[in-house]
Amino acid sequence: MMFRDVLAAVRAEVSGERAHAALRDIARFHRIQASPGYDAAADWLAVALAPTGLEVEVEHVPADGATRLLGQLMPEGWAAERGAAWLVDAAGAREPLCDFGAEPLSLIQRSESASGRFPLVAFDDPDGTPRPGADVRGAVALTHGFARASLEQAVRERGAAGLLCDGRRLFPPVRADALDRDSLAYTSFWWNGDEPRGWGFVVTPNVGATLRGRLDRGERLALDVDLATRRYATRIPLVTARLAGESDREILVVSHLCHPRPGANDNASGAAAALETARTLAALASREPLRRRALSVRFLWMPELTGTFAWLGAEPARIERLVAGLNLDMVGADQTQTGSTFLLEHPPCFAASFAEELLQRIRAEARDWITSYSGPGHFSLDRMAEVPYSGGSDHAVLVDPTIGVPCPLLIQWPDRFYHSSFDTPERCDPRSLALAARCAATYAGALAVAGETERRALATLVARGARRRVLEALDRPEPERALARERVRGATALASLGRLDTPFESELAAFESFVADAASARDPERRADGSAVPVRTKRGPLDFLDHLVPGYDRLAAADRAAWRALRARHVDPALELAWFAADGRRNVAEIARLVWLETGQRDVAAVTEYFELMAKLGIAELR
Repeated sequence: MMFRDVLAAVRAEVSGERAHAALRDIARFHRIQASPGYDAAADWLAVALAPTGLEVEVEHVPADGATRLLGQLMPEGWAAERGAAWLVDAAGAREPLCDFGAEPLSLIQRSESASGRFPLVAFDDPDGTPRPGADVRGAVALTHGFARASLEQAVRERGAAGLLCDGRRLFPPVRADALDRDSLAYTSFWWNGDEPRGWGFVVTPNVGATLRGRLDRGERLALDVDLATRRYATRIPLVTARLAGESDREILVVSHLCHPRPGANDNASGAAAALETARTLAALASREPLRRRALSVRFLWMPELTGTFAWLGAEPARIERLVAGLNLDMVGADQTQTGSTFLLEHPPCFAASFAEELLQRIRAEARDWITSYSGPGHFSLDRMAEVPYSGGSDHAVLVDPTIGVPCPLLIQWPDRFYHSSFDTPERCDPRSLALAARCAATYAGALAVAGETERRALATLVARGARRRVLEALDRPEPERALARERVRGATALASLGRLDTPFESELAAFESFVADAASARDPERRADGSAVPVRTKRGPLDFLDHLVPGYDRLAAADRAAWRALRARHVDPALELAWFAADGRRNVAEIARLVWLETGQRDVAAVTEYFELMAKLGIAELR
């Protein structure tokens, strides 16, 4: 197989222990985007890369809360000099409650400064439902809801002074409400321009439950607050390292460096695995089979999403040089402790490529195999799966069809300790890190050295995988939809071989013939006519935080309510997929069909309403 020689060389070089040591170092930094801690982590990374001999560059992009790159708002610089809160009872006795210096997650990140004594009032119930009669004016609102929603409801609508959050995101059974109730949740504000700011602290679910109980029994409690933060215009460092090939066309490995301390699996693990991948390819660069590289390999460490937008937006010509990418996000989890599975996330079927087929085959052979009674290589202890597109990380920027770079995601998910103070290096595993680095180095290395023979072999693998998925589709629930989806996926993946200058027409014709022969059910409504054609005027995906989308702050209240209602009716990523599918040629009905192929949700009226709202934002037109 085309990658096996590369994998053998990589396997002998990659060290999970070395990657785990790097993870520990990165996890020491409080890596909030556009903060001193993030800058310090980027400096550490640049020093760690220096001995590799790769071409290392640190580029800086604006972080002023006003600049947009590819439509994405660049966050404003923020730093907390101190942040503490004490609980005060009716007798005036004080006890420490929150301390940013000891536990950075005890503060809502990007909070404004505040000081003084404020009454504490329970704003909502543990299910996040606001209490109708809760008078929080001038008080600190104890809330179980998300920070942004609580800011809108408690502070802006009812006049609360600040927030005290005890909620977190649950995903049972890996993270159920009864588990890890002494952990602090990563909670943050994301500001849009000069909108009114707020502040708040975070407590654990157990502490929150105790406070609610005391308040419900009639106790009068208050918070003494001493919070000093600053916001400022700055520049964010983007760190890249390049292994040069014969061409300036590149394979890109991305891994976001940001997130609060400790942030071990998310995402010190991805950053460390990418560092180990870079070290490995640099060490093998002058040896076979990696000595003759037709393509270059570039590594990018940046703030999640904003950094990828910024790197591409600062020099759009980079997009044309990218042949393929790979996103390493949360790849270091100890599966026994976290409950995670090592996932390969596919793009939407209409954005499929050769990259997913290659990576899933590499991943299958890169595992650690267990010796059993029937001989070596019989089975593996790693939990692995392939999953549909869900977005939420940097691959979303690259696979958006207006960027169009093949870029699978590797991730350990779900993680019981995700976005919490319990996401520590001890809950990460050198074996997981080694597997991720082996996959990344083999993927990037094999594509970099692939000649005509290897590229034709890859075309055969992609065609074979496409046929396999068609046959599997016939045995799935809703076989018509599954077959139609895999027909689109296979044809699109085969056409993507053109990025490698590999002929694909004969494989594509053979695949279409195979689909026609294999199908026992027709592809319903393959053509859908008679509706408007949305044309995107913004390149790249939309921010998953609605209030940061360009033009949102100018929307009428009724339109914002309509947007929220539309989102509530459609499970993610249905609307994101509709945005992706708008290529300026497909009409609304055709877009709705592609969303249906991916998600099973089909609603032409909702897609029409969505693009009408996008037109009001000024980022799309309906023609």
